[in-house]
Amino acid sequence: MKKLSHILTTLTLCTLSFSTFAKPATEASVEKALLLGDIKGTLAQSQQEMRPVYEQQAEEMLKNMFKTTALNTEQQKAAQQIADITASFSNKLISDPKFMQMLKDVYMQTFTEEEVLANIQFLETPIGQSINKKSSKMMSEIMRNSIEMSAQMMQDPATQNEINQQVAKTLEPLFKQLKKNK
Repeated sequence: MKKLSHILTTLTLCTLSFSTFAKPATEASVEKALLLGDIKGTLAQSQQEMRPVYEQQAEEMLKNMFKTTALNTEQQKAAQQIADITASFSNKLISDPKFMQMLKDVYMQTFTEEEVLANIQFLETPIGQSINKKSSKMMSEIMRNSIEMSAQMMQDPATQNEINQQVAKTLEPLFKQLKKNK
C-alpha cells in the first residue's frame, strides 16, 4: 500500500510539474514583454532603416521593366514615389491595431508563460535591453543585405533566364486552360 501511495504521489507531482511548465502565455505577460521589448519603437526604427531598401527595390523593378541599367530623371522620380507608397503601406500595416493583436497572438502561440516570464526578467536588465536593441538592428541589417544580394542575383542574366523559364513553365498550364475555356 505504501508503494502504491508513493507511485500515485510521484504521478501527481509529474502531472503538476508538466502543467506548470506548459501553461500557455497570458495576454498580460505578452503585453508586458512586448512593451519591455519596445516592439513599437523597434518597428518604427525598422521602417526607417528599410527606406533605402524600398528605394532600391523600386529602382530595380523599374530597371527590369524598362530593361535599362540606369534610370532617367523621370524614372528616378517614379522610383521614389513607388518607395513612398511602399513605406506608407508598411507604416499603415504596422500601426493597425490588428497587426499588434497578430503579434500578440503569434507570441502567445509560440511561447509558454514560463518562457515569456523569463524573457520579461531578461528584458528588465540593462544587458537584456542592450541585446534587444542590437538584435532589432541586426535583423534590419540582415534583411537589407539579403535584399541587396537578391537584387544582385537578379542582375545575372543566367539567373533571370532560369527564373523566367521556371515561371513560364508554372504558368503554361494556366494559359492553356484559359485558351481551352474560351
